[in-house]
Amino acid sequence: MGSGTLEKQEKRPVQKYVRDPAAIAKKIHVPTYDEILERIKSRYPRRGKTLFDREMARLQATFDIAISKTDFIRDLTRLLDSLHPFYWRIIEIDFDKRKIRDSLRCISRARRVSREFYDKYRIHLMAAENKRELFKAGSEARGRILSLYKKCRRSLDYLRNLVIFIQHLPGIEAELPTIIVAGAPSTGKSTFIRSVSRAQPKVAPYPFTTTSIHIGHAYVEDDKIQVIDTPGLLDRDINEMNPVERRAIAALKELPGVVLFLIDVSGDRYMSIARQFNLLNTVKELIEDKPIIIGINKIDIADRDSLKEALDYASRELDNGAISEYIELIASDKSSAYNVIRKIYLRYFSSRQAHAFD
Repeated sequence: MGSGTLEKQEKRPVQKYVRDPAAIAKKIHVPTYDEILERIKSRYPRRGKTLFDREMARLQATFDIAISKTDFIRDLTRLLDSLHPFYWRIIEIDFDKRKIRDSLRCISRARRVSREFYDKYRIHLMAAENKRELFKAGSEARGRILSLYKKCRRSLDYLRNLVIFIQHLPGIEAELPTIIVAGAPSTGKSTFIRSVSRAQPKVAPYPFTTTSIHIGHAYVEDDKIQVIDTPGLLDRDINEMNPVERRAIAALKELPGVVLFLIDVSGDRYMSIARQFNLLNTVKELIEDKPIIIGINKIDIADRDSLKEALDYASRELDNGAISEYIELIASDKSSAYNVIRKIYLRYFSSRQAHAFD
């Protein structure tokens, strides 16, 4: 059941993806081994009409609770099988896919073998001829069943942490028109999101304030547009990027939509204009068939030379066919930011074909 699901997912595309994995994950509880053990002990019958009845009831309780406490594997397997590649890229920053698969396999095996033990030792109990044989069979049965789950202690912990992680993933609706906002640190990505939507990503006068993906929604001509704020990127090879940067790459690479790449032209920019455009070249290599729009931001506080430098770079990128267009804007100004959203919508989405998950 659980052991081969990830392998299957790698061999063939999933036809339909779940939209909000966090909502599903919040309904999944992965217990620790100690929780399972304590629950079994608390349900042990202390008395019975006969010794046989008590030993049989203890075996039944051990088996039933171990199985019921690990029933989560069914829902978790279905959830993992239906995750969009974007979510898998995010997950694999912190979790090893092979270890997830092995953890599922460990628990699946424990469930299967514990049923075999249950059936086997019920017969042993019924065949016991004296008190000593009853005690021995009952104790051995419970011990062997519990040992199966004890061997999966680390697997339970690993999957528990995985589920908690998924509970905090953003809900992506890939059938919506989507604008992915990217760029170097402090280029105004979060400010832009705040200006066009109700999303409240952290904005502060220092770099690297966005460490995860944030989702906002804007409305143009009654159409809902999804705007995604990504963490800032540094001008370096993807293999040298940290987990925060790789979350941005996951959105850029896996999600359909238009990329709005912001360039900071203010005097206190974190990265030189030349390096920001060099970063753009790195991003272009990762993106397949996505329009890229350069947003030259903070023009209200830029000096003439910086603005001209950025416009010259952008013009060359446009002439080379590397970008679709470039726009000047002030992300902190709601009217300016909204005009960018509206322009992108009218050009790329107003007569779109839906690009849904399913």
